[in-house]
Amino acid sequence: MITEIELEGFKSFGSPAETIRLGRLNFLIGANASGKSNLIAAMEFLKNAVTQNVEYAVNELGGNNEVRNKVLRQRKEPKPVRIKIRIDTKLKFSLHDENELQAESFDYEVILDLRSESRPIICSEKLIVPMEQDKKKIRFELMRTESTVEFTDLFSAKKEKRKIPIEKPEHTRLTLSGGGFLAVPCFFLLDQIGHWRFFNISPNIARQSYRETPNIDLGKQGENLSSILHKIEEDKSKKHFNEIINGLKGIVPGFQNYQTKLLDVERKWAFQVVEEKIRGAIPPSSISDGTIRLLALLVIATWMADRSSFIAIEEPENGIHPLLSKHVVELLRTASQKPKAQFLITTHNPDFLDFLEPEEVLLCDKVDGSTRIKRASDVVEIEQFRKHFTLGELWVQGTLGGIP
Repeated sequence: MITEIELEGFKSFGSPAETIRLGRLNFLIGANASGKSNLIAAMEFLKNAVTQNVEYAVNELGGNNEVRNKVLRQRKEPKPVRIKIRIDTKLKFSLHDENELQAESFDYEVILDLRSESRPIICSEKLIVPMEQDKKKIRFELMRTESTVEFTDLFSAKKEKRKIPIEKPEHTRLTLSGGGFLAVPCFFLLDQIGHWRFFNISPNIARQSYRETPNIDLGKQGENLSSILHKIEEDKSKKHFNEIINGLKGIVPGFQNYQTKLLDVERKWAFQVVEEKIRGAIPPSSISDGTIRLLALLVIATWMADRSSFIAIEEPENGIHPLLSKHVVELLRTASQKPKAQFLITTHNPDFLDFLEPEEVLLCDKVDGSTRIKRASDVVEIEQFRKHFTLGELWVQGTLGGIP
């Protein structure tokens, strides 16, 4: 689970960085242009940088100038972009005939020079993993500069440091991207980041028909929804199928079932909805945007939550009736309790807050032009305020900050 994030010089995040603490379930609320989406953008940027390369990640966001903080880049000596995360999770492994090594936290930091006149430069990359073996403390370290990588050789008897040069073709490729050969902790962290998922569902895209392919995934805007619904429908355990059906029955009036069918000419899968008192199945073109969003949200909270280490969802309330806010919160809270799942949700909807605990709410504000994020549980006297008002009321009143 990601427990801490530090962002400096990235988009609306200025300097110095402040630590953003995350739990299993995190609803991020704030005004327009306060920087909510930039937190998710930073996480997606880091995933792209690690699983592809830094240049790819920068280009996905529109180039160096779109990544760097606009205020900081105007200074004579602009600060680099810094992203740091802490992941707390247990890792146990053995090397050769040695006794088991145990790790419980991973601190990973990347510092990039993204001056507009040059290609991205990796200034430094750092991974620190405290471990224990036979009650003896061991510290795995990976330290990269612009020209070398130094790391702890876990295969050596004394866990010595090794240093290797960086070849020019690798200058925009993070060491972690190919670090599995260096050490198990690198491979483990690479796998964790590789299973981060990001969603901003578009009903028009989600309702389309798609071909089924091996290792299919739900796309960012809902691509492949029909193929995944077919895969879930055909699964003999019916675990996710029943979760989706029961979930929709509880929030969509008259909903009975969904069905998938193969389109003969295109060889793509389409889905339909069956409702009470309506003869025949309803095609996706006639299904409401709200129902499409809820269907995609249930797939994310069931099927995807079992396949992801971190899930970010932007504004799930769009197209969904406000009276369903409690159901959406309960759905995502249940999903966040799965062994590996963690959720970060951006929202403008104060109704969500009425069903959340203060430690599940992040408040996003602009302070002196820079994004600042704090937990509602850190607000002074929050519990006293809650004796008289709901969290949603406190937010609308401006007591919590993060207001329009």
